[in-house]
Amino acid sequence: MHKEKLIATWRLICAIQYLILIIIIVPIIFSSVANKIPKRRELASLLYRRFYAALNVKLIIKGTPTSQPSLWVGNHISWLDILLLGGNNTVDFIAKTEVGDWPVIGSIVKKAGTVLISRENKFQAYRALPQLQERIRSGTPLMVFPEGTTTDGRATLPFKPMFYQAAIREKIMIQPISLQYFNANGDVTDSVAFIGDDEFSTSLKRILKQPKIIAEIHFLPAVPAHHYHRKQLAELSRHAINVKMRQQEGAGQTIEEAPISTVQLSKIYQ
Repeated sequence: MHKEKLIATWRLICAIQYLILIIIIVPIIFSSVANKIPKRRELASLLYRRFYAALNVKLIIKGTPTSQPSLWVGNHISWLDILLLGGNNTVDFIAKTEVGDWPVIGSIVKKAGTVLISRENKFQAYRALPQLQERIRSGTPLMVFPEGTTTDGRATLPFKPMFYQAAIREKIMIQPISLQYFNANGDVTDSVAFIGDDEFSTSLKRILKQPKIIAEIHFLPAVPAHHYHRKQLAELSRHAINVKMRQQEGAGQTIEEAPISTVQLSKIYQ
């Protein structure tokens, strides 16, 4: 027990060091003053990777993201999701305005180019579409969490379809991504989940108590957005992500599920 506490304390010290560097350096390298700094995204990504490595989080990436212009969509579990994705990909994020108020992480995402949008109602989300289209034209993939909140990572909530409309207008691809966290025994763990009234410090302590966490990111087959209605895209991507999550939770069992049929898509559209 004494050894475990020493290890956890050492991990906490290392993690805090990198977290402080992130808080100080990331806002600087993404400021207008530092526009000419070469490989500034790579520097931020390196800090993100060092931080989650200090938490003893091992990342496994399966599949390859599409090389075409795309809107990335995925399930959302924790503040750690952003660091895992941003630490290994050139990607910008779309988040609800409340994320900007999250302790520590909020200040980072605001400075790192995250598009913060109010999701209080559909009208406000619709008004944000031109802003999203402009960011899409920059060439950097945009990542959105269509659930609009976080879950324990065992299944998704319904995907809100409005932001898919920006991808339809720009005729780009939809890149579904599933994300899950497992403990040292290979079981799905909710120790990483950042839900409800969780505080950052409490969440960090839960993660540090785990001997090891394995995060798995799956890039699933991309879909051309302009071939579907936004409601169809939301259901298609949600279905693909849920199937993959159930396969992973099955611990190696083969779980097959039929794809959504044309008739089912027609009902979604209606």
